[in-house]
Amino acid sequence: MDRLANWDVHLVGFANEVVGQGHEWGTTDCASLVRRGLITMMGKDVLKKHVGIWKTRRGALVASKKIDPADVLEASGAVEVGIRFAWAGDVAVGGNVDDHGMVQLALLLPSRKALTSTPDEGVFVFDRLGLSEGTRFWRYVG
Repeated sequence: MDRLANWDVHLVGFANEVVGQGHEWGTTDCASLVRRGLITMMGKDVLKKHVGIWKTRRGALVASKKIDPADVLEASGAVEVGIRFAWAGDVAVGGNVDDHGMVQLALLLPSRKALTSTPDEGVFVFDRLGLSEGTRFWRYVG
């Protein structure tokens, strides 16, 4: 899966655009945010054939019960990489689930940062060293 030329510049621009936005299902929830970031880097929706788009919390919950993020990432062409090899553009799949069984997803940014969102905080960037134990990392390679 080839990334666009200057994908890292596009990714940082996307992060700057969305940071501080409120949490909105189907747009800035963590999974939708990762999807949009991947589109920004790749120029196409690599998840389109593997997972639908939701507009509500209920839609996200239904989707999360039907799919395993790791299975979707692998089916769409991503390969798992070890934590020591994770870098900008990789997808982080959290090791913990919330009360509804949903995992936290994040997109790794340059310089040890990650982009994600939560219903309480909206979209934010944080130091990826703060990712939960058991987080797995997935990379799209050409």
